[in-house]
Amino acid sequence: MTIRGKAAIVGIGELPSRRTTPGRSDLGTGAEAIKLALDDAQLRKEDIDGLIMSENPATMAEYIGIKPRFAQGVAMMGASGTVTVQMAVAVIAAGYCETVLCVHAGARDPGAAFGAGGGAGIGIQTDEFEQVYGPAAGANNGYGLIYRRHMEEYGTTEAQLARIAVNSRFNALENPNAVFQGQPITVDDVLNSRYINEPLKLLESVMPCGDAAACIVTTAERARALPNRPAYILGAADAQTELTPWMKQRMVLSASALSAPDALKMAGYKASDMQFAQFYD
Repeated sequence: MTIRGKAAIVGIGELPSRRTTPGRSDLGTGAEAIKLALDDAQLRKEDIDGLIMSENPATMAEYIGIKPRFAQGVAMMGASGTVTVQMAVAVIAAGYCETVLCVHAGARDPGAAFGAGGGAGIGIQTDEFEQVYGPAAGANNGYGLIYRRHMEEYGTTEAQLARIAVNSRFNALENPNAVFQGQPITVDDVLNSRYINEPLKLLESVMPCGDAAACIVTTAERARALPNRPAYILGAADAQTELTPWMKQRMVLSASALSAPDALKMAGYKASDMQFAQFYD
């Protein structure tokens, strides 16, 4: 089955990412992003007949006052946002609905704990290796293990890894929605920041923040009748390997090495054809 060109993104809404969002809720920030996406697409909430989000869609549907024909929650951690779009195209192609709202929202109170567990390890079986000294925000415990293994296999240096954080920060400097807008860092800044999960340092680690984003996906036919130039989905794929890093046969192998070739094949392109690439973690 291919979903190539069968649906398109026709509207987006995004709130600025901030370290904390005092007085805000997940539902409130999500609803605000939804309003921005609807306005961008010049649609009404009554036009929405599908809802896919990284949390419970029933609560959001009730909150904004819609009754979608299709609703689903996606639990793919950091990949949840992109998987909602992939699922939206699939359900549109299958005929379940016509216009799907994809939402990701997460407020962060100033008094919130720094974080626990994370994508790198869930449950007591991980404590022996990943949470010996307690949990870390995001997936920092697991990433510390992956970094160390990458160094062992490839001779990667801490300075080379620091460059990833520097480049990512550079890309955010002019973005008003970025937490670190206008705050550049250097490789030396990263190397001189304290270890949090050796060899992972503070300035290259996951930082919890509050934000919200939404987009609207609809059929290719309807997209052509709407005011924005459609962004057609040409290829999409996902893959799942072991969640826990030390359970993998190769700790440094990302599941994207499995999903990316499938997405490219569906789209009819090669990696060398790409002029822009965006990678998560």
